[in-house]
Amino acid sequence: MPECSVYYQPQSMADALTLLANSEGRLKPLAGGTDILPAMKKGELRDVGLIDLSKIPDIRKVSIQGNVIKLGSLCTFSQIENSPLIKDEVPLLAEAAGTVGSPQIRSIGTIGGNIANASPAADTVNAMVALDAKAKLDSAEGSRTVLVSELLCGVGKTNIQPEDAADLDLQGALTLKVLRSTVAHAKVKGFDVTEAMKVPGVVRVFTYEDIPGINGYGIIVKDQPALTDKVRFKGDALALVAAEDEVSAKKALELIKVDLEELPPVYDVWSAMKEDAPAIHDKGNIQLISKIKKGDVESALRQAEVVISRRYTTQKIEHCAIETEAGVAFMDEDVLVIKVCTQNPHYDRNDVARVLGLPMNKVRIIQMATGGGFGGKLDISVQCFLGLAALKLGRPVKMNYDRQESFIATGKRHPFFIDYTTASDKEGKLLAVKVKVVGDTGAYASYGPATLIRAGVHATGPYEVPNVDIEVLCVYTNNPFSGAMRGFGTPQMAFASESQMDIVAQALKISPLEIRRRNIVHEGSITATGQKLEGSIGIGKTLEAAWEKALQVMPELEARYK
Repeated sequence: MPECSVYYQPQSMADALTLLANSEGRLKPLAGGTDILPAMKKGELRDVGLIDLSKIPDIRKVSIQGNVIKLGSLCTFSQIENSPLIKDEVPLLAEAAGTVGSPQIRSIGTIGGNIANASPAADTVNAMVALDAKAKLDSAEGSRTVLVSELLCGVGKTNIQPEDAADLDLQGALTLKVLRSTVAHAKVKGFDVTEAMKVPGVVRVFTYEDIPGINGYGIIVKDQPALTDKVRFKGDALALVAAEDEVSAKKALELIKVDLEELPPVYDVWSAMKEDAPAIHDKGNIQLISKIKKGDVESALRQAEVVISRRYTTQKIEHCAIETEAGVAFMDEDVLVIKVCTQNPHYDRNDVARVLGLPMNKVRIIQMATGGGFGGKLDISVQCFLGLAALKLGRPVKMNYDRQESFIATGKRHPFFIDYTTASDKEGKLLAVKVKVVGDTGAYASYGPATLIRAGVHATGPYEVPNVDIEVLCVYTNNPFSGAMRGFGTPQMAFASESQMDIVAQALKISPLEIRRRNIVHEGSITATGQKLEGSIGIGKTLEAAWEKALQVMPELEARYK
C-alpha cells in the first residue's frame, strides 16, 4: 500500500462518517482501492489519510427486501457476477459486472467505490442506469437516496454535494402532513381528533391551540398563522399530523373533524374594497395605499397633443420550481435545528422563534440546496410545522410538499389591475403619466406591500416624465396569497408602460424605437420619486445594441421603422 499520512479502520459506519465529517477533506474512504491507491502511488493525492471501510459489517452483502435488491457498497464485482440472486433477478447487472477489468480487479473492486468516484472503469454504471437503480448516500448529518443516473455527471464527477432538503432522511424521523381548508373563509369553532389519534402510527395532532409563541408570521406584516383559527383561503393550514409513516399521516387527516362557521368569501379586489365587504383581517381589506406625485398632471393632460388611457390586467403565476418545499428538523440538545430548502434562512429563524416562543439563539436554520426559488421560497412554508413538531415531540421530523400542495399553499405572482394614462406632446415627448394600480395580495400580505410600492416606483418605466400621479393599493382577498416573484411588481408595470409607449407612438405615427429614444432616462434625469440619476444608466446603449442586433436578424425592420 502507498504511504499515507494517517490510517483509520473504524468498526461502524457511524464512526467512519464522523471521521470523514471532521477531516476537513484530509481523509478519503478506502473501499477496494482500485481507484484511490493508484492515484496515491502516482503522487496525485498528497498528505491524504485513509478510512478503511473493510471492517464495517453488512456493507458487503447482497440481499433482497420485498421486490428490492440491495447491494452493500463494498460488494465486489466478482461477488455481483457470481451471486445466484443477481443472476436470477437482474442478469444484466451480473453480466456487466463480469466485464469489469481483470479477475484480479473484479475480486477487489467495489461497486460503491466505483460509483462514488465516478470511475471510468465502472462498467456496471450503464446497467445500473438502465435498471433505474438508486444509491443511498450517508453522511454524519443524515442520509438521502438518489437515482444513479442523477448522481453521476461526468468522469470523476458526481452530484454528491450539495444535499436537497427533500432527500434528507433522519433515522426515526416522523412524517408530517397538514390538514388544509377546503373553504375560503370561515371561523374555526373546534376540532375533534379522537378518531385520527386511533390510527396506528399516529403520534400527535396539532392545532392552533398548540402554538407556544405568537401565532403569526410574515416577511413584512405578521398576519399569517402557522395553524389558523380563521380560514382566509382554500388551503389554509388547520391541523398538523405527526405519524410514523406517510400512509398513517394521510389516513389521520381524513378522520379529523373540524367545526367551521363559514363566512362570505371575497374573490376580487373591487368587492374587497367596498365598505360593506366581509373583513378578511381585523384592520380591513386594504392593506396598503401608497402615492407618488410630481408636478401638475392635470395641467399637462390639458396641454397634451395625445392622451392614451387603457386598463391592463395581469394574472397570478405559480413559480413551479422543480423542487417542492421540504425539510427536516431535530433537537440538538436544547437547540432546534431545521434543514430546509429556503431563500431566506435569517428571516425564517426570526419567524420560527416568534411562533414557537423560543429565544433566537435556540433556533438554527440550515439552508439546503434550493432546487429553484424565483422568490417563491422567501416565504415560510414547512419551517414552522417542522419546528413545532420537533420541539413538542423531541423527535426528528420530516416534511415534503407534493406538487398539488405546493400549488395550493405557497405564494404566487401578484395579479395587477392597472389603469394607465399617458400624455405626450406632438414630438412624442412624454408630459405626464397618471396610474392607479390595485394588487391582489390574497389572504396574507407576504411581500405585497413591497411589491406594490415598487410597482409605483417603476410605473413610469425607464423614461423621463415631468408630471406624475401614481397610486397603488395592496388589497386582501380570499384567494391564495401572493408574494415575491422575479421582478417584484416590475414585470407587471413594464407590460403596461411599454404597451402605452407603443400606442402613443402609433398615434403620433413615429416608430416605437424613436419614441423610446426621445424619452429614456439619462445622466441628470429626475425620476418619479425625485431621485437624480448620476451614474450606471445603460438603457440608451442597451436600446441601440438591441436595435443593431435586430437589424442583423431582420434587416427589413430598417425600412419599416426608418
